[in-house]
Amino acid sequence: MDIETLETGQLITDEVLLVAEARLLVDRRGQSYYSLTLNAEGGRQIEGKVWADNIAAAIEAGKGLEVLARVDEYRGQKQLNIQRYKVLGPDDYDLAAFVRTTDVDVDPAFETLFDWQRNEFTNANLKRLMAEFHDNEAFAAQFKESPAASHHHHNYRGGLIEHTLQVWQLADALSRAHGGPFDRELLLCAVALHDVGKVKSYRLVGGVSERTDVGELLEHIFISGSMVSNLWDTAVRPGVPEELAEQAARQKALLLHIILSHHGKLEWGSPVLPRTPEAVLVHFCDLLSSTLYKCFDAIQQAPEGELWTDNVYIMDQTRRLFVPPHDEGAG
Repeated sequence: MDIETLETGQLITDEVLLVAEARLLVDRRGQSYYSLTLNAEGGRQIEGKVWADNIAAAIEAGKGLEVLARVDEYRGQKQLNIQRYKVLGPDDYDLAAFVRTTDVDVDPAFETLFDWQRNEFTNANLKRLMAEFHDNEAFAAQFKESPAASHHHHNYRGGLIEHTLQVWQLADALSRAHGGPFDRELLLCAVALHDVGKVKSYRLVGGVSERTDVGELLEHIFISGSMVSNLWDTAVRPGVPEELAEQAARQKALLLHIILSHHGKLEWGSPVLPRTPEAVLVHFCDLLSSTLYKCFDAIQQAPEGELWTDNVYIMDQTRRLFVPPHDEGAG
């Protein structure tokens, strides 16, 4: 089903969709209904409703549905009014066809972030730390597959490595453009590691990103800091000469500071505020990656011919974004 070509009033039959999110709500008459976010093939999403009279079997995120539905429009957005549906078993459809996946080539991206045996890196402590992450095959597989969030940004297979690579490229380019005396190796090491805890905070269930119990209880910033701190103590600290122990401990603290402060504000989940130039830069690059994702995602989701998106919450305020019209006359 091509969501872009759907027309209001159109009837679709025997269409298979993946349930990305299912919410059982109650309407003003006190009747239950399902509000759904559905993935078509390729991972493109459309909202759907199953009203009380049409509810049959329970609907859960990560399940496939075969639907008979009418295309309606609500607040300028097309949605499916589902008249009948069947919950499909895992053998009834190809899950991979409905799961959004990053366009980034994850293998070279992982090497860019975690292979610190390259000549451009000289800090022995950071090289030893990064080798622990790089050579851990289980971690590498998780990092390449993991989503970066459950809703807000890069919430799909490979979203974590895509987001981290964007932050890396932004931090590298902006530090060079600014020309300030940044500690480049500390900066890039922190970028690569700032979200490693997300491999334990999020998972894909039926192709749909959801938060784990550990992620709910501890949050990814704490988990990231703990993973880095524990590996430093087991893999780096034993190899540090006694006369360099104080310098290495300070380096560890500076690295953890960037990771813990990268959300930028206490109310955004960081336990400390950024207090070094590197920490400030990582925060803004992280924020820029997630904010621009929201912008372009909203523009892509705008109905054909619409010049404005639905409301998007960015930069502490809600606003609609302008959708550039297709320039049909451009040559």
